[in-house]
Amino acid sequence: MDLLNKILESNEEDIKKIIEEEINQANENSNKIEYLGFLNDGTSNYIFKGFIPLDTRIKYSKMGAEDYGMQTTDFIYEFADFIKKNNISSRMSLIYNMEKFINRYFGIATDNASRVEIFNNIAWENTETDEEYFNAIDNNKIGDLKGKNAAMCTERAAVAQQLLSLFGFESYYCMGCVDLGDRQEAHSFNIVKRKNDYAILDYSMPVSSYKLDGSSISYYPFVGLMSEEEFMDFASIGCIKSFDDYYMNERQKYLNGKQRRYVVGQYEIEKETTSEISSHKK
Repeated sequence: MDLLNKILESNEEDIKKIIEEEINQANENSNKIEYLGFLNDGTSNYIFKGFIPLDTRIKYSKMGAEDYGMQTTDFIYEFADFIKKNNISSRMSLIYNMEKFINRYFGIATDNASRVEIFNNIAWENTETDEEYFNAIDNNKIGDLKGKNAAMCTERAAVAQQLLSLFGFESYYCMGCVDLGDRQEAHSFNIVKRKNDYAILDYSMPVSSYKLDGSSISYYPFVGLMSEEEFMDFASIGCIKSFDDYYMNERQKYLNGKQRRYVVGQYEIEKETTSEISSHKK
């Protein structure tokens, strides 16, 4: 029985034990790595497969020294409760509802909230000496951003990566860049393997969804499909992948006339060329 069905068919006490066992097993079997991100020595670990080890730190700034640890696991238990309460019974529904859950866990990022300030404030409030302060900074964690409206794409994709991996998806945590036409941003997102292809899942730049009467806007992760060959090129060479952007209503998708372009392993995307891997040209 897979984890989703175990949660749906178990009581609250058993679910906690099940999740704890799943976390311990996933962490034990994970590919051990000290850092993810663009590192100060010029190297980079910009794409990672599977559950991120709990002692891994993610470096979210190319120029600074800022990073955080992945020791936090409370969101996994909370997601199990979210599944139970909302009777999420399919893998597709799980993928789409993670957008709502991640928003609830971190809150919506605002310009008034800074990760650096939050980590610094926690360190100052709980230490008395410089040595204690720097030790605290070295031991901050992703969960310190819970409910602070400050989490960005690196944290959102990291939470998504842990959940996707635990629930049996072959998933990849990616760091790179996205081009939305009018702007580019350093960006983190996920990729999952489907039955016959792969899909980019973007939980930080979602798709708008409307009811047929035009009301009640909600959001779902952006989904961009790739063939296995495209995925191999995209992941190993850093090729740019372009997609038609869209919005949704209760019945179907609608193209909005814009495009998204993704790349892993670099902070900028060059202007589009004819050699670029491009779904909207097929």
